[in-house]
Amino acid sequence: MECLHVTEEFLLELKSGNRSFRLPHPVPILRFLYELSWTLVRGELPFQKCKAALDSVEFVDKVSAVGLGSNFADIITQMAQDLTMSGEYRSRLIKLAKWLVESALVPLRFFQERCEEEFLWEAEMIKIKAQDLKGKEVRVNTRLLYQQTKFNLLREESEGYAKLEVHYCFFPIGFLCSHMWL
Repeated sequence: MECLHVTEEFLLELKSGNRSFRLPHPVPILRFLYELSWTLVRGELPFQKCKAALDSVEFVDKVSAVGLGSNFADIITQMAQDLTMSGEYRSRLIKLAKWLVESALVPLRFFQERCEEEFLWEAEMIKIKAQDLKGKEVRVNTRLLYQQTKFNLLREESEGYAKLEVHYCFFPIGFLCSHMWL
């Protein structure tokens, strides 16, 4: 992947600790975060320099801390789905995800909402194994399906009684009796 924003010069400035260095122009947030994430996963930059990297850029679109965390979570989630990633890179990706949560850049719930169970378990973001979680998910879904079916049957039964009641209200008994004798 060719990095447009996280260049060799940018990395050298970050590694040297130059706090006054800033990129000269605003950058698109998703592209920058993607490049930064891959740089961190490849081990070209320590995780601790991530905040300095974020402080050294201005984004094209203004983004809140929550928006930044959400974008980071989306990128890590996509990267975690890459089955061709080497074991070393996957290990660093897991460490990056854990570091992002520990450093409060990304709320844990963002990863829990978006990532696969396997990745969450590997990153110790959930305590239950992925297969056990799948079993629990099936049980919950079965219970919800049962409750919805029961509700639907009760609703249909109620509709039937309501129709019967409406029928009796519109056709008084005297009207029915007078017609029966004819």
